[in-house]
Amino acid sequence: MSSSSSSSSSTNSSSSSSTVNSNYSMQTLIPGLPNDISTLIISFVPYSHHSRLKPVSKSWKHFLSSKKTIITLRNNHFKSSNLLCIFPQDPSISPPYLFDFQNRSWCPLPPMPCNPHAYGLSNFISISLGHHIYVLGGSVFDTRSYPMDTPTPSSSVFRLDVCNNFNTWEKLAPMISPRGSFACIGNPKCGQILVAGGGSRHPMFNAAGSRLNSVECYSVEKDEWIALDGLPRFRAGCVGFLVGKGEEMEFWVTGGYGESRTVSGVFHVDEYYRDGVILELKNGGKWKEIGDMWGEGERRKLGSVVVLDDGGNRDMPVVYMLDGYDIFSIMPSSSSAEYFYNIT
Repeated sequence: MSSSSSSSSSTNSSSSSSTVNSNYSMQTLIPGLPNDISTLIISFVPYSHHSRLKPVSKSWKHFLSSKKTIITLRNNHFKSSNLLCIFPQDPSISPPYLFDFQNRSWCPLPPMPCNPHAYGLSNFISISLGHHIYVLGGSVFDTRSYPMDTPTPSSSVFRLDVCNNFNTWEKLAPMISPRGSFACIGNPKCGQILVAGGGSRHPMFNAAGSRLNSVECYSVEKDEWIALDGLPRFRAGCVGFLVGKGEEMEFWVTGGYGESRTVSGVFHVDEYYRDGVILELKNGGKWKEIGDMWGEGERRKLGSVVVLDDGGNRDMPVVYMLDGYDIFSIMPSSSSAEYFYNIT
């Protein structure tokens, strides 16, 4: 699943309103209302309804086709503009569902393009960036590979435009290295997607598959991937998130597993990491290690993680991890080696 958020700004709000007014001063959107009020009202409408509203009038069609204006209005006037995409199972055979937090509305999305040779896609990453939903990588079974019951990583990248072409997934430039179960973040400020680590492990094979340490950056504008400095060591099953603002932005990668060991010469067990690493995004960026995330006796395997940014009111986001019936919280700090603590 994926989500993105943006904070409001009174300065940007006023400037965006004047821009909207200048763009639509010659068109009446809602008779009897100023266009700055009309554009704000229409921007509240869920993305899934835009295609049905465009035939109302030429002015509505023109406004609803101006993706940048709608995104700007949402980001400036709403505390957050979030989209959540949930995939119940293999997205090529079952439709995903989009949830618009602002409008509290669900709508089904079309299934992704089906590959006749691949099935059982899992461990992929889905994120939202602007008005697009991206689905990256994953682990699949390929009928052309041998043995057929061994998962292989995917490098495929698909994108869905939630403003236009709502029924069509677009295939983008593939990642340089195929990967599943990896760290991934979208950086809306730069129009980039960063991926790190990963491998080919599938839920049915707990300690099988490959591990990667490669890191890549995708440019939305150029539709191309470039390789960055790799992680200090192989790391799959990890989680990534952004910390900081502006030029001080950092890409944090935590948890995950590396090599596997054999218990009693039979059972393969993954070696889970306690530590994390940070990539400084300015000046090309270099990785630095931040030490263990929790002490001896505490859980080492990373559970489901949620990262919350309260509209930019704090320098660091708040990270929550679900471990069975327990919830752990992390307050990232580069000066501390102990991060997680139990809040339940």
